[in-house]
Amino acid sequence: MTKQQRNYQPDWKNYSERSNRLMLSLLLWITLNLGRPVVKLILYPITLYFIFFSPSAKAASKNYLARALGHPPTWLQVWKHFYTFAQTSVDRCYFLSKKTQLFNIRTYGLDVIKQYVDQKQGCLLMISHLGSFDVLRVHGTREESLPIRILMDRQHNPIIMQLIDTLDPELADRIIDTNQSAPSLALTLDQCLKSGDMIGIMADRAHLGEKVETCEFLGKPAAFPLGPWQLATVLKVPVILCVGVFEGGNNYSLHIELLTKKIVSSRNGRQEAITSNMTHYVKRLEHHLIQAPFNWFNFYDFWTNDASKTD
Repeated sequence: MTKQQRNYQPDWKNYSERSNRLMLSLLLWITLNLGRPVVKLILYPITLYFIFFSPSAKAASKNYLARALGHPPTWLQVWKHFYTFAQTSVDRCYFLSKKTQLFNIRTYGLDVIKQYVDQKQGCLLMISHLGSFDVLRVHGTREESLPIRILMDRQHNPIIMQLIDTLDPELADRIIDTNQSAPSLALTLDQCLKSGDMIGIMADRAHLGEKVETCEFLGKPAAFPLGPWQLATVLKVPVILCVGVFEGGNNYSLHIELLTKKIVSSRNGRQEAITSNMTHYVKRLEHHLIQAPFNWFNFYDFWTNDASKTD
């Protein structure tokens, strides 16, 4: 059973801003000038710093890992969780700097997207904070010639936007800013989809005041945003799951799955259709998360908000 909540109160924004600002500002220069092997060594003390001086994130990591691993995590496993996040954050700089040759990227299900590209059929790509979505966004755009756009709020994380604008202006131009009027955004999305674009949407993290629905996730209800699924219902285009997993060393894997060819429902059955497809997405996300538990980068307590309340 799921219930909606209008006034979602996430506590992830402040941590996300602080960690990205400090980490990216500190590592950008050495990342681009000293090389990946040197940076990997520097990440050891940086990871320790975040573990010792970010108690709320550490607690969230331990809570999450206990669910994902099925037992209380060891100190080393918590460190690995933080280190994996740090490594993928650094690798983002390499991806954006057109240094994809540094990585070995295996793709699974790429034909799922390519068949729609060949048909010039626009699609919605449901992405998440599991692993690195830059594997899809950068590698997919450059190496596979996929017409990918990302739907995001440019004002939400100015540090990330500054990084993208600086390192890859062409990619920055393909971001669809959500900070515009609803009619204008709807028109933009419709035009892009009719042109055959693949539009990536973060579907695992709700913003303040956003409608959510609770889904069973790692054994307990958690709040997921309704917006991506409401869009999918209105736009009636294929919906595809995309996950980019860091596998250690210079290895990444990109997993692509068709979730539905189109969400079709009657007016009375609309909510049921949304819930069904949303639940399917969460289950597949959970599947990939269990396969790569240290790739989950939501460093806040994903289950604390009581999404059973409505207003």
